[in-house]
Amino acid sequence: MNGGTKTRVAVAVAVLLAACVRNPATGKSELMLVSESQEIQMGQQADSGVIQSIGLYPDPALQSYITDLGRKLAATSERPDLPWTFRVVDDPAVNAFAIPGGFVYVTRGLLTHMTNEAQLATVMGHEIGHVAARHTAHEVSREQVANLGLAVGSIASSRIAQYAGLASQALGVLFLKFSRENENQADELGVRYSSRANYDSRQMDSVMAMLDKIEVQSGGRLPEWLATHPNPGNRIEHINTVLAQTRRDFTRST
Repeated sequence: MNGGTKTRVAVAVAVLLAACVRNPATGKSELMLVSESQEIQMGQQADSGVIQSIGLYPDPALQSYITDLGRKLAATSERPDLPWTFRVVDDPAVNAFAIPGGFVYVTRGLLTHMTNEAQLATVMGHEIGHVAARHTAHEVSREQVANLGLAVGSIASSRIAQYAGLASQALGVLFLKFSRENENQADELGVRYSSRANYDSRQMDSVMAMLDKIEVQSGGRLPEWLATHPNPGNRIEHINTVLAQTRRDFTRST
């Protein structure tokens, strides 16, 4: 290894070490090459793609209700000052998803299966958790390092802009599959935020049971929820462990 190569490697290592930051929701140190302002920019562009490709459900009262509930939950998160945006999309599929910068969506199909507000609060809390824990931004950062081979000087804002462009055209950010660890964290945060907002977080179990039932009824066809979320039946045990650790009396919860 010549002197120039050694210097570039040393600089690359220094850049990556400097890019390791504390996750606001989990407290863990992790690689992060995406700033909060870039997260918001990515979200804004992807949000335009969501509206154009899926469309918003034409019910202002319902949109307002979801916005109020979402803001109530987001206020309990570790990133309350993000420009949070909550939308109902005109899609019959049973689904909910989030993109960077504070954009959270629920489908009209999901709402038809909610039997109480606490169930909806746990679902929205889960999606808020993905944003609060910067899951997409972290995955984008990892992809940058893998694709660029730690090339010094290549990790630049233009790279983020390219990814954001992809998000607005092909919704690549939207369909980025989270790891099982990310999903477990989001479940934990969904319990945390819904309980902080005085909802009965035990209702997350009934949501998972409903999703599991839909999977069975699909006759082997992959439900929309499973395109971006792990099997709900596999998550119930973990959620129950988290609920037991909260040591919270839910008898007075909504």
